[in-house]
Amino acid sequence: MRILNAGAAVAVAATFGLVASANANLLINPGFESPAIVPPPPEYGGAGDGWTAFNAVFTVSSAVVAPNTGDQSLKTFGGGANGAFQQFPTLPGQAWDGGVHMLNWSGDQMSGGQVGAVNIEWLKADNTPSDIIPFISNGTFTAAAAPVDEWTLQPISGVAPADAAFVRLVVITGDFLPGGPGGAVFFDDAFLVPTPGAGAVLALGGLVAMRRRR
Repeated sequence: MRILNAGAAVAVAATFGLVASANANLLINPGFESPAIVPPPPEYGGAGDGWTAFNAVFTVSSAVVAPNTGDQSLKTFGGGANGAFQQFPTLPGQAWDGGVHMLNWSGDQMSGGQVGAVNIEWLKADNTPSDIIPFISNGTFTAAAAPVDEWTLQPISGVAPADAAFVRLVVITGDFLPGGPGGAVFFDDAFLVPTPGAGAVLALGGLVAMRRRR
């Protein structure tokens, strides 16, 4: 029986750690519950703990709209790009599953070219977009197609390209279709799950093969 040296053992442990985290939601505060809103204000700016928010983003209480679960959800609106993201390390070839529940509320109904989307972005080690696949998007939640007053799960899946060092889950709203901005999109219960992918398997196999050759 051969024993891996310390460096190889650490690398294998790290690889196993990434694979072992399969089926575990990595997102912090996936339901936008923290920090809790203290009445009487029904909202606060931003997406709460764990999220990096950009532009027109507010965490709202059930006094504004009934969330999918819990007591709070995320409201985004306006033209351009408005939303929030979380980012994690990835291996090239690593498979990821993500998604979020979205709501087109009749009290501030989507119109025009407004779109709600969940994106997976791939970033290189210097935190710039991948040259191979910068991002993938589920942008089917449009003003014309989104059901009204019904929380709808919007999933997304992808495999990290060869130059990716980070994966980023983004919930985003904007007037990405002709017609201009109109209304708001609400988000709740987001998730990002690493699944055993080719990158993890190849990395582990390569380490074992390298040790056997010694």
